[in-house]
Amino acid sequence: MPSAYTTLDLTGPHRDTPDLVVDGRPLLHRLDEVDGVDAVSPLASDLPPALRADSVRTLLHATGRRIVHSCPDCQDPGCGAVTAVVEHDGEDVVWRDFAWQTGDLTAPVDLERDGYPGVGPYRFPGDTYRAVLRRLLDGTTTGPRAARLTAA
Repeated sequence: MPSAYTTLDLTGPHRDTPDLVVDGRPLLHRLDEVDGVDAVSPLASDLPPALRADSVRTLLHATGRRIVHSCPDCQDPGCGAVTAVVEHDGEDVVWRDFAWQTGDLTAPVDLERDGYPGVGPYRFPGDTYRAVLRRLLDGTTTGPRAARLTAA
């Protein structure tokens, strides 16, 4: 049986800086509670716009292990990144198996050593998930909670 739906908000400390918020709490805070993370959202305003758009497109279209949070200075996986498996289950999108990785993101992950126990899996209704990420690409998200994914 599939897990319950999770809400995903896009918000941040500033009105023009969207970030990932899962069930009302920033995902970065959830990760930090498990294993002090020095990373930023791939949507952070101090990253070049092309990198932010690439990150959104990856979360929108790609499956497999993907970067969810990255190095606060360069977004280079060589510096370390929080990744998660992004997969489709019917129309739903699931994020699971969060882990800290450095270097080759295609290398196998040791979840026992590098995972984030208690973080995820998160199941999002696919149509609203895609709608929110498309709004980010279109630049129509203007403030906290302007785009919100909710349970179906």
